[in-house]
Amino acid sequence: MAGVRAPSRQWLRSTAGGGPAQVSLAGLGEVVRAHRRRVRLQQRVGPYARALLADALQVAAAWWQGREMGSETLWAGREAVLGTGRQRWAVLLVVYPEAVIVAEAMAVYERQRQWGREFAGGAPGWVSKRWIGFVGERLAMPGPMECGGYRMLRQWTLQHRVTAPVVDRLALPAPPPGYRAGHLPVMDPHQGLPVRGALEDASCLDWRLGRSVTSAE
Repeated sequence: MAGVRAPSRQWLRSTAGGGPAQVSLAGLGEVVRAHRRRVRLQQRVGPYARALLADALQVAAAWWQGREMGSETLWAGREAVLGTGRQRWAVLLVVYPEAVIVAEAMAVYERQRQWGREFAGGAPGWVSKRWIGFVGERLAMPGPMECGGYRMLRQWTLQHRVTAPVVDRLALPAPPPGYRAGHLPVMDPHQGLPVRGALEDASCLDWRLGRSVTSAE
């Protein structure tokens, strides 16, 4: 599994698919900072953070492949620093900071879903739009999100719906104080979450890098 090795600031990765096993992060301090955020996310969320990061990386990699979001600007800049160009083996490194932000936003969403609540108190059917807008703002990419980035996130929300009828949800007691803290339980569709192996195997999304993204329309 890819990740940052401190204090040497090297990106470690499997060599499957080509590319070096270690990549210097010189000039890419945002990747190091993102890794620290990832560690904090894992501490807050627990084992379920692995699934959320896997999903977030699949989403960000799909954006990269479809030349959406930061592909032509932010990510192209990182590729220039690395000297890789648009090499598939470097994608997870290139999109990593944004994927961590998406994973954090997914954790916010899931803390609400755990208690049968829609994100931001939105009406049924609006949860995706409200949450996707929230993610776009956190990424500082609201325009690109509206222009197509929302599609992959929409696929994720369809897998992570609040399934209880509205009447049943309204009858539920309010979440206990402090419900936004502590570990999250592993929730559908991630039951049987693998704790080892390729990170993409922990994702609930069917899409994988190198496949057509047209099915995510």
